[in-house]
Amino acid sequence: DNGSIGRDGLNAYHLVPRRVSKGRAVARHMRVRGYAPEECIAVGDSREDMGAAEAVGAFWLVANALERDPPLRDAIAGRPNVRVAEGRYGEGVYEAVVTTLAQQRAG
Repeated sequence: DNGSIGRDGLNAYHLVPRRVSKGRAVARHMRVRGYAPEECIAVGDSREDMGAAEAVGAFWLVANALERDPPLRDAIAGRPNVRVAEGRYGEGVYEAVVTTLAQQRAG
């Protein structure tokens, strides 16, 4: 259930084959383009987006992800490539990109 899509109480549902996932899609895109994990980051705002963390060098959750799903903090414990942005929504995406690029240049 992806949530309400209008005032009349309708909800949207995303139905996909069992083997389809965001993580697999990201990994396939990277393979096709010839990108190594350390060359890629992903940013998400939900538990479902976490699958991409397995494919990329750095995965960021924007702050509103944890506001909406506080137990998500336990799910990211011990995952060294997962970080949480202080910013919410687009601001968090910007923070993730700028911070990751700055660290790569410094490192």
